[in-house]
Amino acid sequence: MPHAILHHSDLGALGITPERLADAVFNGLEASELFDADDIKVRIVPVTHFRNGRDDYSFIHADVRIMPGRTPDQKAAMADMVLAAVKALDTPVVSVTVEVSDIDRATYAKSMTAQGAGTHRA
Repeated sequence: MPHAILHHSDLGALGITPERLADAVFNGLEASELFDADDIKVRIVPVTHFRNGRDDYSFIHADVRIMPGRTPDQKAAMADMVLAAVKALDTPVVSVTVEVSDIDRATYAKSMTAQGAGTHRA
């Protein structure tokens, strides 16, 4: 944990690679010092069809999902660190947003193979 799911418009038009974006978000989450680096997961989901108002401007949105237990101040600081890390890529992206939300432990299930063991509830 955390799981960072990134949705974005055309990165090529923004002059960055998916790897650079993933690294930036990873580094922002690591800088929060709330998680062990080995527990941070970043996934990228390109969005090819979207509508942003009347202008259809470029965007990067980070949906960061974490287990409960962090204070609102910790979550806000984490969101700010991720936002700053993405903005530091110095791209012409119009909108960068970050949302941090708690995962519902009662409805979260996980299964790992190879390195992990079995299925369990958090």
